[in-house]
Amino acid sequence: MKVESRKRQFILEGKIKASFCEGCGQITDKVFVGEWMPSDKPKDDDFLTAAPPKKSKEGKNGSVDLHPAAENQYWIRCTQCNQVYLLKEWQIQIDREVSPDELNPDDCQIYSPHGIYAKGDALYHQALGEVGVVREKQATGSGAFVIIVEFCKSGRKQLLENVQLNTVKEKNSESLTDIIKLKLRR
Repeated sequence: MKVESRKRQFILEGKIKASFCEGCGQITDKVFVGEWMPSDKPKDDDFLTAAPPKKSKEGKNGSVDLHPAAENQYWIRCTQCNQVYLLKEWQIQIDREVSPDELNPDDCQIYSPHGIYAKGDALYHQALGEVGVVREKQATGSGAFVIIVEFCKSGRKQLLENVQLNTVKEKNSESLTDIIKLKLRR
């Protein structure tokens, strides 16, 4: 029996990231072909290999051991050279793009213009009362950064990020009236 995992769901849906292919030597898209299933045929009947001594699969309590999620294996095909590989679940990189519809405010960071965010972060904007996902990051000419966040109802919005506050106030010895008089003299 296979152990279920969230990563397995992404693999079965075909959300696999492009990765290096040993067949064609390029970084290419990968396609899910099928799951690897262990044979139910006893090893005693396999004439191609020498029969190892029998070991019981039962634990001390008499229960059968389950394979961990890392033991799930999948057939993955390269889209360039069509070569098929048998890969373990931990070897496959998945494309985990989060949809804003799947989020709730408790699971998200509260947005602040002073914060720094990464692509794919889930945010909750208190003024809008909505959750969203950071899709892009861009630098502005003034040195500030803009993040493009996709919200459920509002769509895509540009929000400021990493805005610096000037907390140090310079003490000005001149009063406002002195500055006005100086400017009038010029």
